[in-house]
Amino acid sequence: MGHVTDMAGARGVWNVAAMAEKYGPLFKLQLMGSVLVVLSDPQTISRVARKTGPGPYMSKPNEVYKPLEKALTPSLPSILTAADGPYWKAVRQAAAPCFSISNLKNVMPLVMPLVLQLTKRVADRMQAAAAAAATDANNSSSAVGGLFDVSDAAKRITSDVMGHMLLGEDLQGTLWRPSEYLDLFYPVLRAQGELINNPLHLWQVWRPDVRLQKRCLAKHNAIMDGKMDRLMAHPPPDYTIAAHLLQARVNGQPLNRNQLKTEVAAFMAAGFETTSHAITWSLALLAAHPKVQQQVLEELAAQGLAAGADSMQLRDIEQADFAALPLLAAVIKESLRLCPPAPWGGTKQAPCDVTLCGHTVKKGTLVMMPLLAVSLSTANYGSDAMLFKPQRWLAGSKPAGTAAEGAADDDDGAADRDQQPRSAAGVGSKGGSSSSSSSSSTVPDPQTFMTGPRDCIGQALAKLELMAVLATLLGRFEFAPGPKLAQELAAAAATGQPPAAALHGLAGVHVTMQPEDGTMLLRVAPRR
Repeated sequence: MGHVTDMAGARGVWNVAAMAEKYGPLFKLQLMGSVLVVLSDPQTISRVARKTGPGPYMSKPNEVYKPLEKALTPSLPSILTAADGPYWKAVRQAAAPCFSISNLKNVMPLVMPLVLQLTKRVADRMQAAAAAAATDANNSSSAVGGLFDVSDAAKRITSDVMGHMLLGEDLQGTLWRPSEYLDLFYPVLRAQGELINNPLHLWQVWRPDVRLQKRCLAKHNAIMDGKMDRLMAHPPPDYTIAAHLLQARVNGQPLNRNQLKTEVAAFMAAGFETTSHAITWSLALLAAHPKVQQQVLEELAAQGLAAGADSMQLRDIEQADFAALPLLAAVIKESLRLCPPAPWGGTKQAPCDVTLCGHTVKKGTLVMMPLLAVSLSTANYGSDAMLFKPQRWLAGSKPAGTAAEGAADDDDGAADRDQQPRSAAGVGSKGGSSSSSSSSSTVPDPQTFMTGPRDCIGQALAKLELMAVLATLLGRFEFAPGPKLAQELAAAAATGQPPAAALHGLAGVHVTMQPEDGTMLLRVAPRR
């Protein structure tokens, strides 16, 4: 078995991160009869994930990702799982223009108002929850605000965005209409996660959870078949991803129905699920760090984007505002570092014997690049790697690792008001770089969206959503820990652990990092 049991299950990625901390940026794991190399050095990852530069470029092997193809019948490679080759290249080239910054600007009259409309629907729901709590005679005066599941809300916003961008379809999630797709997606993802650990998982039909997952996989396939029927009968608007996929050509031939279904399902899942978790963890981290949340509020208020004594000054955020919100951009990047939605990162294959971190890796060896191991490494981020410190990404910050590890004041402090952005992963800024630096330190990019030709195709849209959704909600509401998060925070504090450890205690990984029970209850109170 080797290290199979260490990697299996919802906590496997934390085990691998702990090994990286113990053994360094390159080590090997024995999995049954094969060897897997784990790489957590950001600079080396950048070198081998890009076709330009010193290389050698490492491609993505399909066999590692086959469990992710089990959500549909027949099981086919997608843009997420296909090996580098003509099929993947054709799909990527067809869909890429939809996510380019220039295209998003062209459709901005649709995208930004859409994101704001959906977010304000959620804000209305939050307002109602807070009002109901305020009139509840049993509501404790020490527990201000109504409990609200921000994880569910984030999924509704991002899935509605993808419904419009992918198919030109209103899924009505933010109207709290019944959504069979959202209800079944969690067990579908869980089934895929289990299949990664055990290819025979779905054969264990005596288990109730397996029977549930098989039913959900069948429903998911039926839903996608229905979308194909509508797509073929009524071509989607030109701006949509589906319209571009219809133009894809592989060896001169268009995608067939099953290939198109596979790609639509892949874009839908990847486009809404990861972004929703990024919103959830950002709000939870700010709830756990009220001083940082207050400083973000001040930044928003300075731009007229936060509620206050004169509510008439509150306005909707515009993309032009992003550059004036360096702290919010830094908060997002730090949240993505501590709670990466895709914590396993990517797995590549050595095309030849290659030297990595001073060691020779043989041709054909699988090289895994887990983002959580990169993010939590003290070699990469110093002794304060587990602390939530958005100022890492702001100019004028102290070198990494200078804060006292676990110090509450440092962990809750943001940046001085006169600090400017260094590199916030391109969030709210033009361009972006692979690393951030000040005069005294270099802070490696956590590579949440990966790099090279297999990077996240939808990152520009995801970054836009993160800035717009968080600015809109934080400008209107104060967020505080709900009962479960408060309990985890107290337990972490009692053992000298930082708040991020409490959030990790609530998390599980079934392909993506998400709250283990599927919910994140926070207390929300309208800003006054």
